[in-house]
Amino acid sequence: MLKDKIIMGEYAVFVWSCYGAVIVLMTALAFISWKNKKTDEKKLNALSKQLEEMNKQD
Repeated sequence: MLKDKIIMGEYAVFVWSCYGAVIVLMTALAFISWKNKKTDEKKLNALSKQLEEMNKQD
């Protein structure tokens, strides 16, 4: 019974390739989001330092 669900008859190639594509795309999206978060954190820290320096000068 489980074997029939995994094999899926003639649709197996289409279904499993779609599952694979989704896994690859979701992994890529997670990685890109993580990289962008790190970049944004660095920019935010730099801007925070600039703001602190400007406030100290006043």
